[in-house]
Amino acid sequence: MDGAKHMKLVIVESPAKAKKVAGFLGAGWKVEACRGHVRDLPETELGVSVDEGFRPQYVLLPRKGNLVKRLVKAIREADEVYLATDPDREGEAIAWHLLQLAGNLKGKPVYRAVFNAITESAIKAALAEPRQLDEALVSAQSARRIVDRLVGYLVSPVACKALDGRLSAGRVQSVALRLVVEREREIERFRPETFFTLTARFAVEGCQFEAKLHRLKNAGVRFITREQAARVAGLLSGATFRVSKSAQTLKLRNPLPPFTTSSLQQAASKGLGLSPEKTMGLAQTLYEQGLITYHRTDGVAVAPEAQTTAHEVILREYGQAYLPPTPATYKTKAQNAQEAHEAIRPTDVSKMPEETADGDAAKLYALIWRCFIASQMTPARYTLTGALIHAGKSKDKPFPLAFKAQGRELAFDGFLRVYEEPEDDEGDMKDAGIVPALKEGQTLALVELPIDEARTRPPSRFSEAGLVGALEKHGVGRPSTYAGMVSVVKRKSYVALKQKRLAPTETGVKLCDFLTERFPQVFDIGYTARLEAALDQVAAGEMGQSELLDTFWRGFQPQLKNATEYALAQIKARQSPKPLVLHPAKE
Repeated sequence: MDGAKHMKLVIVESPAKAKKVAGFLGAGWKVEACRGHVRDLPETELGVSVDEGFRPQYVLLPRKGNLVKRLVKAIREADEVYLATDPDREGEAIAWHLLQLAGNLKGKPVYRAVFNAITESAIKAALAEPRQLDEALVSAQSARRIVDRLVGYLVSPVACKALDGRLSAGRVQSVALRLVVEREREIERFRPETFFTLTARFAVEGCQFEAKLHRLKNAGVRFITREQAARVAGLLSGATFRVSKSAQTLKLRNPLPPFTTSSLQQAASKGLGLSPEKTMGLAQTLYEQGLITYHRTDGVAVAPEAQTTAHEVILREYGQAYLPPTPATYKTKAQNAQEAHEAIRPTDVSKMPEETADGDAAKLYALIWRCFIASQMTPARYTLTGALIHAGKSKDKPFPLAFKAQGRELAFDGFLRVYEEPEDDEGDMKDAGIVPALKEGQTLALVELPIDEARTRPPSRFSEAGLVGALEKHGVGRPSTYAGMVSVVKRKSYVALKQKRLAPTETGVKLCDFLTERFPQVFDIGYTARLEAALDQVAAGEMGQSELLDTFWRGFQPQLKNATEYALAQIKARQSPKPLVLHPAKE
């Protein structure tokens, strides 16, 4: 065949990505966009033949007919086909569906090309070293879709009948709702308690610092009444305060890893006020523009070449002191995370935030850039000063109590020069002030001994990003589903935003109670996480799809049967005629 006529076809998901990839490849290549999924289970029926081994009955998505015809024609006419859909299970499934629709290709070379950044080097490297379609990843995606359809399609009508309303259940969205409802009940059960504490304020060489009552013989350091605290304060009037122990240490504060999907959504919510859904939309734009790596990931790995460029930027912009002696490495803490996936980072680290346009997308790029650069910098260093202070009428006869002073002073800013995590919680040291260097045996001048009143506080309602963090912590869902789960329960009015926090609605509470009572296993948080782990095993080829589905169905079917009987009983009770009550006629 004439080499000039040899045509290689690349199929990606979005038209914007197709245009950018085509610009990198030039003559001999044709790039088409499939615009996401082309087939799915039917909207108006179950679409799963349970008695035939859970065989899915896929159909073309609405308004995709002409597009599929064009793609199939292009596949059949090409000499080589490279399926370059997104680098995750959904992308693998889309590629598989395209091949199924194309039919018998008579031995034509068909490859799977995977890249996590839309740059010329990443695209050409992926096309130079393609692989075969991963059937295990396809099976995992299919298994997830089938389980989700069985739960949603079979449970939702039962919930509607039992509760007499238009309701829907989802395997993962209903667990997200459960987390919100359970948090609300924690808040409702909480009973605040008022307590009082003693804080001594001392002066040393013109510097004032505070020390909290730390230890009190045979009693707690939180007083139930102001009078109890006042009695101790009275005991200390006229006492001498001496330093019994003092020490200074150096503490390192390490940067956090570069962003995953979950941590990006949380940081964007706290730092930029963006919802998870808005964050993912902006990240999709940045990805398609070739500015960041793939944004649906739970991994924190970083490509060596990206680390090298980051080190060059750090050295140029901030100096040698901010460059660690060895490159930083991180491990994800999320359950069921897929370690091989790279973190979210700029594709070209040398592209500074100020070089991008204005708007929310530019702000998000700046956030990603700062977090990634910070993750490759030296730790911040703090000088911690601690002291135990005793009081007594004399040095030899101290009272059976002690005050504790803790101070923290930034000695070297390190990564904080670039980025500090929004609302980062450093525990008791977060608000620590400066404590001067003290010597053991040193006498201190008491300035005042105030009694502070405080109340225990209930847990907070979840923010949208906080719910995403909780889902990730429990191993529920995947990076591609986090934002969608939160969006669905909001859109269906099962939860509502109140002062930027999620509160369950009355409908949401009723639905949650029904689901958790009638389907205790399916909507159990731990079970949902275990199912995610089983799907990971299918993706790794360690478990068959049929084994997972059979196991799920054996647990699900009895609960479905019992819930259906309950729902029918509820309908019958509502339809039963109310007993006629006769009242005596008034004379």
